[in-house]
Amino acid sequence: MSDHKTLVTVQSPLYFTIVSGFWMAFLAIIGLNIVGGFVMPTEKPALETFAYPIEVPEVAASADSGAPVERVDIRPLILAANVDDGKSVFRKCQSCHTIEAGGKNGTGPNLHNMVGNTIGDHNGFKTSESLKAIGGNWDYDKLDQYLENPKKLAPKGTMSFAGLKKPQERANVIKFLMANTGNPPPVDAPAQ
Repeated sequence: MSDHKTLVTVQSPLYFTIVSGFWMAFLAIIGLNIVGGFVMPTEKPALETFAYPIEVPEVAASADSGAPVERVDIRPLILAANVDDGKSVFRKCQSCHTIEAGGKNGTGPNLHNMVGNTIGDHNGFKTSESLKAIGGNWDYDKLDQYLENPKKLAPKGTMSFAGLKKPQERANVIKFLMANTGNPPPVDAPAQ
């Protein structure tokens, strides 16, 4: 006598249903993945599209050898600088500073009438002792040095910005600060 057991055989409709269901689910997953790739691309957009670059201080090669690093004279660059370019670069500063006359202090002081002013408290903003210790006025050389590397000029200062490493960017920002200063000191042309 033959014993009939219920087995799924290759010819049974249940077998075809199971295999078809598997392939349908597999193709549905592949299809959703392809369509999803069009809707939500997996490639990441370029960083320049969404952010400002943050410049990191570089160590000069001559600093290792002990030779002094020669500074670029900022004055000719300021004379040739563009206020509109300075306004563009100043956007890096706007998270902490305002520039308009009567503007409020933020994390940093309002910078209206900064050029030529005494280094220290400005527009009601209390500056750090490290910054006050520099002494004197915000002349063009001190502005250039401070904008290049705030921590080098005022090591215990509160400004956390790494600085503007490109001399032309610094000159443009200084020209923009001059445009927002009532009576900035003249920029002396360097001796030839």
